[in-house]
Amino acid sequence: MLGLLIKDFYNVRKQAAWYALMLVLFCITAALLQNIAFAATMGILITISVPITAIAYEEKDGWQKFVIASGLSTKIIVGEKYFLGILCALVCSTGYSVTYAAAGIDWDIVEFILPLCMQFWALSVVLPIVFAFGVEKGRTYMIAIIVVLIAAFIGCMPLLGNILEGNRLILSLCSTAATIIVLALSIFISIKIYNKKEF
Repeated sequence: MLGLLIKDFYNVRKQAAWYALMLVLFCITAALLQNIAFAATMGILITISVPITAIAYEEKDGWQKFVIASGLSTKIIVGEKYFLGILCALVCSTGYSVTYAAAGIDWDIVEFILPLCMQFWALSVVLPIVFAFGVEKGRTYMIAIIVVLIAAFIGCMPLLGNILEGNRLILSLCSTAATIIVLALSIFISIKIYNKKEF
């Protein structure tokens, strides 16, 4: 899996600089506005964009035929894309959390966990679609999903905070448990899809 990660990082290195710049700008803006949800929306975009970009390069170069012919396990091939997305989500979440702390703005663990969970949810929904339809054909579905998830995140976070003001630990635990289940189910579905594809 390490070799696959190195390959993907190499392929997306040019876009990575742009993503990093956008994340910094969004974090600074979020700190100025004191709105962590603003930075988290960029986190969602980066989390799904990096693995999708890596898959797009593979489709363009016909790499998927090669890796299947090499006998590499489908679980490793699929799992690496999820791991790449998870790494991006952790980097983004850490980025805006550090920004908030450096700016001296009060925030708690819920404001770290909920955006992180939302990034994992976006990854869990988008990757099976990409594996099933390809990057180009699945683009329309992905855009619609991204818009819905971002809108839901921005709209629901204040509402959930008001409803569960005294139960923030419960909210964090429930969100984490639900995210783990959704992510595991998504990986299982993606492996099934990849096994049935004809390259």
